[in-house]
Amino acid sequence: MRLETYISDLLYRYDLVIIPGFGGIIGRRSPARYSAENYLFLPPHKDLSFNAQLKDNDGLLVNYISEMTNLSYDDTLQYIENEVQKWQKQLEEVKRLKLDNIGIFNLVGDAQIIFLPLTTKNYLASAYGLISFRRKPVSQKASENILKAVPTRQVSEVDTAVKNLTPQAVHKTNYTNWKYAAAIIVGLGLFTTGISWLKSQNKVAEPVFQKATFVLKKDFPAIQITNLKTPDKILNQTQYYIISGAFRDKTNAEMKKQQLQNIGFPAKIIGQNKYGLWMVASNVFESNERAHEELSIIKKQIPDAWVWSK
Repeated sequence: MRLETYISDLLYRYDLVIIPGFGGIIGRRSPARYSAENYLFLPPHKDLSFNAQLKDNDGLLVNYISEMTNLSYDDTLQYIENEVQKWQKQLEEVKRLKLDNIGIFNLVGDAQIIFLPLTTKNYLASAYGLISFRRKPVSQKASENILKAVPTRQVSEVDTAVKNLTPQAVHKTNYTNWKYAAAIIVGLGLFTTGISWLKSQNKVAEPVFQKATFVLKKDFPAIQITNLKTPDKILNQTQYYIISGAFRDKTNAEMKKQQLQNIGFPAKIIGQNKYGLWMVASNVFESNERAHEELSIIKKQIPDAWVWSK
């Protein structure tokens, strides 16, 4: 696959993907919005931007490609460097570079790059499946046409019969109706009386609800809970490690950990990767952004450090 395909995959999971030697693609969440000019409803999405200053390798892209292609770390890094050289050559020659589903880079002057993001993909995972759509408002003329299209009520035979009723017929009809209504009321009264008698015989009590009227005079004492251990971290929460070295021999990993601890890092060995190398982390963070902020500082002391997450 092309290099931009791997970058596109990572943009669904991360808000920052650094391309070593080229720059960083940054994603920021944008809420849903409505364009009144063209009646367009747009779902929430992730806006992309580019920062040419973020060129230092943080390990994210290299490790992902290495895992997907089964290439070694060094071979993967060399592959990225070759692709970046092709991109830079194209920018120098034609002043324009297009990365599918990401954006278009335009070289202005000798060094300034203008980035125009493409809108072909929505990298916001929580908005997966949502699409944009247009809905024009209903005009007043259209509303009037709709009302005209509603069929008017036709005079039925029943209406004609009612109009033709004489006062004597109406009186007779009302008397007949009241006679039947009285019979129904008497019947309902007997039926209700019978139900009440059956309930009393079978001792079926109706539920009675009473509103509370008491008031607490003072607060209850706080309950003291002891001997409960607070979990060290929230389950299933991703942690981001700053890896300062990976070693085939665990003894060398122990030495690296001790070296980092001696200069003030809370270093530890976090296990082996899929290549069997023991990884030594100088620090760990709960967010990808915080880890990359710290990485830029740590690289002054450990240039080969990178960010890694399980």
